[in-house]
Amino acid sequence: MIVVGAGVVGCSVAFQLARMGARNVVVLERETLPGTGSTSRANGGIRAQFTTEVNVRMSLLSMEILDALEEEIGQPSAYRKAGYLFLTDSPEKLAAMERAVEFQRSSGVDVEVLDAAQVRRRVPWAAGESLAGGTFGARDGFIDPGRLCGFFASEAAHLGVSFLHGHEVTGAAEKAGEWILSTANGRSFAAPVVVNAAGAWSARLGRAFGVDVPVEPVRRHLFLTGPIHDMPPVIPMTIDADTGVLVRREGERVLVAWSNADERPGFDTSCDPEFVLRFADALEARFPAVAAAGIDQRRSWAGLYEVTPDHHAILGEVPGRSGLILATGFSGHGVMHAPAAGRCVAELILRGRSESVDVAALSLGRFARGALIHEAMVL
Repeated sequence: MIVVGAGVVGCSVAFQLARMGARNVVVLERETLPGTGSTSRANGGIRAQFTTEVNVRMSLLSMEILDALEEEIGQPSAYRKAGYLFLTDSPEKLAAMERAVEFQRSSGVDVEVLDAAQVRRRVPWAAGESLAGGTFGARDGFIDPGRLCGFFASEAAHLGVSFLHGHEVTGAAEKAGEWILSTANGRSFAAPVVVNAAGAWSARLGRAFGVDVPVEPVRRHLFLTGPIHDMPPVIPMTIDADTGVLVRREGERVLVAWSNADERPGFDTSCDPEFVLRFADALEARFPAVAAAGIDQRRSWAGLYEVTPDHHAILGEVPGRSGLILATGFSGHGVMHAPAAGRCVAELILRGRSESVDVAALSLGRFARGALIHEAMVL
């Protein structure tokens, strides 16, 4: 078996395959080390506050896996349950959030609706005289992307998985029931099963197999403030649902993010120092203490989302391409859903179907059928 891509998703697939007894697993990675592509630039949030069944199930499975691995991963913890808090000034938006909470609770999510006073008690540094309320998920929080990816990779290697770095796959052919992959450094590899876990580069890899993988790379910025000492050392991932501005603690600083809906697809990961001006007013209005600390441009960065047309992952075998599996298109949810994706893909390969979560809705075929999935809580 070959896994293409040693980001957190590919390493999770390799780890789960090895834990489930698979042998002769090879991971091919274009970078020089695991987790040094998009994984290294990820925000690392994890939440179950979604509005589609499959996203909720993937998050809950990831949380279950992370809890089970906590002692093995060791300290510091790779999964910190600091919570996710969505807040809004809009009574109409709060009503929609309340409806989402009803659905989430019915699916087993630990989430509560907060009134304005409760929001202020949890995040007193958030401004807003017109607060309507919000929602809080206690099991939500943060994942350390590098630590988790490193754990998956090291454990997989210990169980016999081969990691070959500097091996960018440039071609593929099917012959006698196997896939023959060629790499930019002149080597070739053969296996009956190949997993495309190439993230933002999945569409390029798909073309080598003659498959249209509807994934586009889209830049996302993350900014760090100067040191802030008058806020708690741990705060929830706090999202202003009215503007999309997001903040969380990062050591003595605060990480700030905001998604630009007009960002054009592309592989540019340069950090635009003027990008922060697009949401500066919203940041200052909602999180004045954060805005007052200023933005440290030297410590800020940008990375890539791997975005599908409906902002849901693509998991499963490619129709008409036996043994070709997709694990990509997570649209900003790759780190949080990587533990679940690894388990589901390993089950699909070794047991014939994903047993832990029904991922049929995430098949590539949904795009041809027009069966796209609508997620209302996309960040």
